[in-house]
Amino acid sequence: MRIVHFVLFSFLPLVSISQSTVFQVWNELGTSGKLSKNMSYGLDLTTRIGNVGVVTYFPQVSLKYKLNKFIRPSLDYRLIMNREMNGNYLASHRINGNIQFSYLEKRHSFGFRVRYQYSFNRIIGSYEPEFDKAFRFKPSYAYDINKSILTPKMSCEFFYNPSRGIQGQQLTRIRYYAGVSFELDGPHSLEVGYYYDQKINFSNPVNRSILNISYSYSMGEKKKEQPKRRGVRFL
Repeated sequence: MRIVHFVLFSFLPLVSISQSTVFQVWNELGTSGKLSKNMSYGLDLTTRIGNVGVVTYFPQVSLKYKLNKFIRPSLDYRLIMNREMNGNYLASHRINGNIQFSYLEKRHSFGFRVRYQYSFNRIIGSYEPEFDKAFRFKPSYAYDINKSILTPKMSCEFFYNPSRGIQGQQLTRIRYYAGVSFELDGPHSLEVGYYYDQKINFSNPVNRSILNISYSYSMGEKKKEQPKRRGVRFL
């Protein structure tokens, strides 16, 4: 029960919600497959659409290793293209090192991901949690509804800036999520959800209200082997 209480209280906002909020739609299209018994890969393309069109898009390549049924380390490479005010896109590169901890209790699924991200070629002058170095901590929960194709999910991700400086060594962003995945025929996965993406410890922050749609295809998996999950990027 302590784990349940921790997860539920993690989803409560820790600071007041800013009045400055923009709306975006995030779309993810991905595929994944096995390289060996315990090693798998993922390929993803994500677009983030705002009121001026595509604001950010990034392809990503991922490798995941199943250490045991509880622990899965993974490594991601991401090429980020971000739109400037003049309409030009600037590129940066990012490496993610992840460790995913998972625990199943009947129909309840608990997860906790720790990520360290390292970015090359910064594309903006001031610190930005998504485009710079950061530690990210993400507790998650999902419930497998009996005799239903729906699996409700929720998570809350905390961004921490480890660098020294004005905005360093503190939390910089909290990303809340609630959604539902659909159990489709064959190796197909579909998930629809809502994010509230909140900056903290910033002056005049602009937060994001986000509709998220994710589709992935698992190469070489039969229907009976299909897990209820999102693309590799969201492990």
